[in-house]
Amino acid sequence: MKKVIIITGATSGVGEECAKRFANTLDWQVIGLARNVKKLEMLHEECGENFLGFKCDLTDYKNVVSVFKMISKRVNRLDICVNNAATFKSKRFVDCKIQDIDNIIDTNLKGMMYVTHETLKFIMDLKQKAGSRIINIGSVASLNGIAYQSIYCASKYGMNGFAEALNQEIIENNISISTIFPGGINTPLWNHKNPYPGEEIDKALDPSDIVDLIMYISELKSKVILKNMTLFPSNEWH
Repeated sequence: MKKVIIITGATSGVGEECAKRFANTLDWQVIGLARNVKKLEMLHEECGENFLGFKCDLTDYKNVVSVFKMISKRVNRLDICVNNAATFKSKRFVDCKIQDIDNIIDTNLKGMMYVTHETLKFIMDLKQKAGSRIINIGSVASLNGIAYQSIYCASKYGMNGFAEALNQEIIENNISISTIFPGGINTPLWNHKNPYPGEEIDKALDPSDIVDLIMYISELKSKVILKNMTLFPSNEWH
């Protein structure tokens, strides 16, 4: 029976690289969640039957619940959930709009919590004996305050605190959480509106660097928990 991984934000950056690697290299069943239906269809073309895409708005809890009901009809196990979807803005807080606060917190923090909530219910209902894992894609902004990224930092600090507490609740169910804290990654989150510091995006981490870690975690014995991992490109230090 193929192992199953759910990936949020599956159509770009780390999520896209993760979907392709697990589907094409590891031969896992990949469940990709994203808003862009056309990109989900393109991923299906690249990955074949190993990829199932579901349109999902993570900020809408009812939508998340509905998608997980559909997932439960397609697979009968869940080994890993990667909470990867995120939005970002680099701007002085006083110049941000209230919509920016809602958008970033609703996506990065509340959306991640919605998916985690449904993931845990799904796994616990299955009563899997093999250990399942939740892998959160955090940020160095989960650990350090960064100027012009106050809302983003708030969302990622929240993710970290949530995982620290939740890990203690679910370990008895043979489920664990690993959080990755990367520095800058060369993804579409960096653009002309949110320029990478020094505009040296080619020096940032590649999405494949993060997926390498996700793959490593996926191969650990179920009794081993790799709790937190921080990695930087060589041009950063926080």
